Amino acid sequence: MKRINRKNRVKLLSVMTLLVTLIACQSSHERVTTVTPSNNQTGTDAQVSSGNTAGGSGRKLTVVAGSAQKDNQELAVERIHRLEGSNIEAWLSDNEVRINTTKLLKVGTNTEEPKYSYTTSIVDLSTEEQRDVMDHQPSLKIVKETLSPDGKFSFIQKWLDKYTADNFIKDLSTGKSIAVKGDNYMEMGGWLNKDTYILAAGSMEGRGDIRQIATDGTSTKLAIEDKDVNEIFNRFTVSDGRIYYTDSKNNLKGLEAGKTQPSILVEGVWDFEISPDSKHIAVTTVSAPGKSGTELLIYDSAGNMKGSEIAKGELMSYLAWSPDSSRLAFDVYTTDKNGMNGVYIFDSTSGKVSPMGSSYSPVGMSYNPQYPLTWSPSGKRLGITIEDKKSIIVTQVIDFK
Repeated sequence: MKRINRKNRVKLLSVMTLLVTLIACQSSHERVTTVTPSNNQTGTDAQVSSGNTAGGSGRKLTVVAGSAQKDNQELAVERIHRLEGSNIEAWLSDNEVRINTTKLLKVGTNTEEPKYSYTTSIVDLSTEEQRDVMDHQPSLKIVKETLSPDGKFSFIQKWLDKYTADNFIKDLSTGKSIAVKGDNYMEMGGWLNKDTYILAAGSMEGRGDIRQIATDGTSTKLAIEDKDVNEIFNRFTVSDGRIYYTDSKNNLKGLEAGKTQPSILVEGVWDFEISPDSKHIAVTTVSAPGKSGTELLIYDSAGNMKGSEIAKGELMSYLAWSPDSSRLAFDVYTTDKNGMNGVYIFDSTSGKVSPMGSSYSPVGMSYNPQYPLTWSPSGKRLGITIEDKKSIIVTQVIDFK
């Protein structure tokens, strides 16, 4: 159900974060009065100075080079909520999150694996009240639901285990669900338009079927003529009438609705994320020959690069657009303390990049997330889950000014 390359990157990141103490560093000319509240305390007011904003599609997005990052360049934060031993499973509203909490019951030995307990609960961030939902059972189905663009239907996947799901189309006006036939091993796909959902179903052998699923539950197979995708798709998503995926040669390709032959949009792509408004593609690159590291670049939906390099580091694990597409959260790992480290926010209007600095980290170092970065529905809150010596992991929910 999870993408393979992200899982591997999380493992790699976990190893490296144990070896290196990270300090958040990034250059910028923006002036910010910082807020450094203690956990779950309201901070003082913070004002961000206005910057030069280029208008139109030809605006240049830049990261200003300069000296190591200062604390007074960090984003203004109003409050931080600390969720011990927990990761965010889903945002239920702007105030409520469903979380999974992991507790160590018995330390592992040379002959025995460690034992953990898992619970699911809902936290109200406005009151800090927490209520348990149910114990996490191996047989519990995980439900993923994706709304159609017009909000009238939803595509539902119910996962019994890591590689097996049952699929449904739900009519939200009646509440009726229709089962969609066919095996499903992957969770990759999206709404092509208000009437059609595209699913890369995956397979235990080869890349499996790509299905066009109508709102009445019927489906047809979609043919993609691409010799560079013989096995599993590393990345596959759908947005505003187009299918996007990466092939075995690290090319980001786009396939228009009704066609069978894709076009190459960007070469040398490690990962990508389409903005919710479908206007921007955030891309992390593969290492160039003879070089190490990755870059973060922004393209339009047709594959034209917008501006210059946004960020650079040795590893970037997660990209997350805010719901209104105005901001992109991402993380960077770099062994050089003068390089970029931690979580940053890119403003798609001004082109500025600002760090979530070390003053907000519960362990006094840069954020290096162990789970995907998650925005609240309004985009005013960001969830970051990192390692913690006492509670295994800890999630910081950041309330922005």
